[in-house]
Amino acid sequence: MTRPLLDAHASTAPARPKTEKISAVAVALIMAGAVAAIFLTWPIPAAIPPTVAAIVAYAAWIKTTYVHPVKSRKVIAIFLCAVAFQFIHLAEEYLGGFPHQIVVLFHTPGDWSEKSFLLWTVFGMGAVLALAAAGALYQIRIANYWLWFYALGLGLVNAIAHFIFPFIKGGYFPGLYTAAGHLIMSILLIYFLLQENRRLRSGTAQERSHRPPG
Repeated sequence: MTRPLLDAHASTAPARPKTEKISAVAVALIMAGAVAAIFLTWPIPAAIPPTVAAIVAYAAWIKTTYVHPVKSRKVIAIFLCAVAFQFIHLAEEYLGGFPHQIVVLFHTPGDWSEKSFLLWTVFGMGAVLALAAAGALYQIRIANYWLWFYALGLGLVNAIAHFIFPFIKGGYFPGLYTAAGHLIMSILLIYFLLQENRRLRSGTAQERSHRPPG
């Protein structure tokens, strides 16, 4: 008698939609490969911030926009504004000789070539962020990871690092003047990403509660 009742309850309970896991595995593999390549080609001190950011961004993505990809164009517009500001920040770094200065600051053996800096941080990352914005328009989960990577990595962690570098050096360090803009853009993006996640989760919960049994 109990079994039919349990079966009836199971059939009327709303099914929880399963989130595909391919995107999570793909991003983890891409992240591992990118981090390995960065440590092989960048000075160690310069490689640590993006590595930490990549890990923290992955955790934030899994908890939020991996399950509920961004739908608001406002969030994507803020992300694109942040990407545009990233190029302004990179221009200051390039003019100030950031690759050489970071090597000197931490007494790193070898040099970080200007060519490597441009290929990785300007052209390579710029292309990835542009593609991420396009993918986010279509709620592609992998694209949503890069929104968090900017918010927590290129924005927040990078800005904080640029406020610390001048104290270590004892004077101006390339990227300092535009670091505050990065901080503002990252805080805005984090706020709207969390707001969007709350909105989408609330909408999903309401849909489940109003779903007819069957």
